[in-house]
Amino acid sequence: MQADSQFSNNRQPYAGLTPWHAAEPLYLDRCAGFVPELVPLLANFLIFPTFVPMIWGQVMKDILTTANAAELLGVSIRTAQLWVESGQLPSWKTPGGHRRIPRQAVLDLIEDPAQAPIDLGANAVIFAGKDRGSDWREAGLPGSGLLIDVAEDLGALRTLLEPAPPTVLIVENADEVERKKFVASVSGDARYRQTLVFTMTQKGAGSPAARSEKRIQMRMLPSASDASKAVIDFLKARLIDDGDNPSFARPLNEKARLEAVRRSSLVGSEADGRIDRLVRLAALVTRAPIAMFTLITRDQQWFKSRIGFDGEGTPRDWAFCNETLVANEITVIEDLSRNETYKTNPTLEQPHGFRFYAGAPVRDPLGFALGSVCVIDTVPRSLKLEERDALITIAEAISNLIRLTWMEGKQDGSKSSPVLELSRNEA
Repeated sequence: MQADSQFSNNRQPYAGLTPWHAAEPLYLDRCAGFVPELVPLLANFLIFPTFVPMIWGQVMKDILTTANAAELLGVSIRTAQLWVESGQLPSWKTPGGHRRIPRQAVLDLIEDPAQAPIDLGANAVIFAGKDRGSDWREAGLPGSGLLIDVAEDLGALRTLLEPAPPTVLIVENADEVERKKFVASVSGDARYRQTLVFTMTQKGAGSPAARSEKRIQMRMLPSASDASKAVIDFLKARLIDDGDNPSFARPLNEKARLEAVRRSSLVGSEADGRIDRLVRLAALVTRAPIAMFTLITRDQQWFKSRIGFDGEGTPRDWAFCNETLVANEITVIEDLSRNETYKTNPTLEQPHGFRFYAGAPVRDPLGFALGSVCVIDTVPRSLKLEERDALITIAEAISNLIRLTWMEGKQDGSKSSPVLELSRNEA
């Protein structure tokens, strides 16, 4: 009885579990250890042959491994692991370090799919007002870290929304009948519960006003660039205050981007000959002495592949690729010594003497920029149009290799995409 009371203080029963085994996970694990000791004692009782197997069988039935949970949910093992790691699927660790999950928690998730985590794309989908599509494509959402998809009719919009819910959805003229119905359907669809939705109407607040955590309303502004600026200002206000004041710029979706880098498992991974060949090709086609495929973590720039440079990485505040992440497109700095941001960068000094940088984003399957393929030179210079196109193509080829590996992982249950959200102020 003493052993039982030691583990009974913080029990949290799940619906459907019988009281005695709806106990703290540690208690259940200790029970497993007691059974061998109880066997000689219970063997003296006539009920032993049926009582112990029945009770122990019920306990094990209500406790699942991650693989069991994944099978019930119809997802890959890796996806179940991600839900466990994020806390959205309750679990505990056994003394041996194995994860165990209450069956009832899995059944609750099956009965209420709205609780399931969502994989958001690193894009903003804009349902533009009449004749404003091209203006939105030009204005974009600079600095957000999001790719821009624009539609002016409902059919094209639904096509854009099909692959994965976007991080941001902007609906102009949201007070028009057809668009109002669309906004209502999105609001009632659990698939978009993590998407930040901006509705712009002819009447409303001049600046974005939050109607709920993920639903923002504002008045239609005269131009797409004005509307874009208002959205960006709102997103900036929701940046996480992590206590850092880095000397480098970061995209507004940095929290989700860093999670994508972590989930990719590329940092610290072994060399890949396919990527090495593409990096060498980048150096060749741009006539650059240095080429790299970089991955940008919170504090580090790590080189998955490199040619013409010794060392596996640098501190992040040395990384020119920060510019590529913020721009979210190919970035060229023709003379680093004339750029105020990099005048004091250690790599401009000897023995490196860097003067030129060009980089194109490498993305994960959801569109998050993990880093870049970049080329560096020791003399100021420019890139020809065909060289820019070649660098973009090589970055896309590496992105496709990452996507292929991800898809193979999805099939064998070893990988999945991350649960993502736009960085925001939690205060």
